[in-house]
Amino acid sequence: MKAHGYVIGKAGASSPDFALSLSSGFMATIAITMVMYLLPAVGLPQVDLPLWIARLFVDGPASVGALGVVIHLATGLVFAWIYSQHVEPRLILGPATSGLLFGGAMWVFVQGLAVPVLGSIGSALGGTGAGPGLFSAGLGAAAAAASLVAHLAYGGVLGYVYGCRGGGRCRKA
Repeated sequence: MKAHGYVIGKAGASSPDFALSLSSGFMATIAITMVMYLLPAVGLPQVDLPLWIARLFVDGPASVGALGVVIHLATGLVFAWIYSQHVEPRLILGPATSGLLFGGAMWVFVQGLAVPVLGSIGSALGGTGAGPGLFSAGLGAAAAAASLVAHLAYGGVLGYVYGCRGGGRCRKA
């Protein structure tokens, strides 16, 4: 059943592999983390969403760091599971392209919904400021661009690693 020209239920598609989903998610999370911390080297602001989220719940520097890592890894694995179960089986694009599309969709979700909602929660809990706002408007266009680059890195690695399985061969688009 063709939905929008690029989404289709693939006949004979293999069933999602949970272990591969987790390992792909772990590798993609490492990729997004590396990009987040390397962005300042090219003049883009550092994106540290996990620490910002952790600060909503705890105050101490050690606690914030530990909780930030846990939140970051957990969300990376959850989004990888969503990709492997619900997105990848329906896309007819190549693995890396499918992953980049997913990374772009994640960026729209994070910047369009999650960041504004979490900013409102932070303000309601007595935090300082109103948060970054819709598409990080309060931080400027460079912050939104940095977030996009990071999410595309996550999606590209996730799609490639998950889609190129079985002896190193990539699935056909």
